[in-house]
Amino acid sequence: MSHQIAPQPNGLSLAGRVDYSNAGACQREGQAILAALPADAAWFCELSALETGSSVTAAVLMAWQRFAISRNSTLSLTQAPERLVSILAASNLDKVFAVERTVEGNVTL
Repeated sequence: MSHQIAPQPNGLSLAGRVDYSNAGACQREGQAILAALPADAAWFCELSALETGSSVTAAVLMAWQRFAISRNSTLSLTQAPERLVSILAASNLDKVFAVERTVEGNVTL
């Protein structure tokens, strides 16, 4: 499954797989959705249907986070796969995203 990005109330959802072949498209599609949201707000990215996390996924999420900051907003990640959380921690990006464990085994950042 390739990636799927959809608008959600106060944010967006990211599903499928993010890799080198679709990272640019993911970044652009997600940023277009975020651009339609009100500035100065709390935004969310729901990741429960993300197949796996990778450094490429982390890079896309960080680009969205930078965009949120440029709009004086915050971007919180919910239901992130544990592999993605491990990558964020190994990259010292856990300073940007706080981690909270959930019952399903996915994590809310």
